Amino acid sequence: MSSLIAVGDNTLDVYLDQNLEYPGGNAFNVAVFAARLGARSAYLGCVGDDRYGQRLLDCLQQETVDASRCRALPGANGWACVDSVEGERVFLGSDPGVCRQLQLDADDLAYAATFPLAHSSLYSGLENQLARIRQASGRLSFDFSDNWMEFDWQALIQHVDIAFFSAADLSSAQAVELANSMRAMGPAVVVITRGAQGALAVDAQGIHDQPALPCTFVDSMGAGDGFIAAFLLAWQAGQGLADCLAQGVGFAGRVCGWAGGIGHGQSVNAERSQQLRHALNIQG
Repeated sequence: MSSLIAVGDNTLDVYLDQNLEYPGGNAFNVAVFAARLGARSAYLGCVGDDRYGQRLLDCLQQETVDASRCRALPGANGWACVDSVEGERVFLGSDPGVCRQLQLDADDLAYAATFPLAHSSLYSGLENQLARIRQASGRLSFDFSDNWMEFDWQALIQHVDIAFFSAADLSSAQAVELANSMRAMGPAVVVITRGAQGALAVDAQGIHDQPALPCTFVDSMGAGDGFIAAFLLAWQAGQGLADCLAQGVGFAGRVCGWAGGIGHGQSVNAERSQQLRHALNIQG
């Protein structure tokens, strides 16, 4: 059985225009999607000691994701407010809450060592702990998202075995150039997701390209996370890079078929909506 541990970020994605919120965050979503795809899956991160943090823990339990190493820390859980414009998500602002306060101890690392693959992300606040995570698990996957240039990505990528970048605005030639340049920095595999244009990847055997597949579109939230989970499980199962890309793109299309990253939507009451609007300085 394939297995992975996702370490790092979680949030609640709040759709203010719809008064709905959904569990989310790259590491959180990857752990859930891996479990849905039949893997042994765990999530290690920090949630708030409020009802929103408890909701995330409840969701992990429902999805059969092991959250036994998670911490509920004093303080608020993180949130990210989004709007929808022609079906595409637009982020209005966020607050990480306690999400980035994770400090790994020896027991955490020993637990991570029971998984052959760990995954983390740019927004997890684990820059100084990536080397320890990779050493424990042996293989590290990392999502650099679409704004890696705003971070010290050169220091991060040296610890990464499988690197994911989001670059929907690049041409095919530019994406290939990016993949090759990033692979030269150390990762064995570099994957560039390109939204509606599909995805491409490069490894020691060369470059592979996978067009997007037809899907029933509801919401793109979480599609990239679904891609990562399906790609990683196929890679772990020994499938070739072309098949890994096909699995990733196919599952990303399935994720686009429901609202929110992993579903589990709940209504936002008037008090919470008002608090978030005030935090974002939004009138109304």
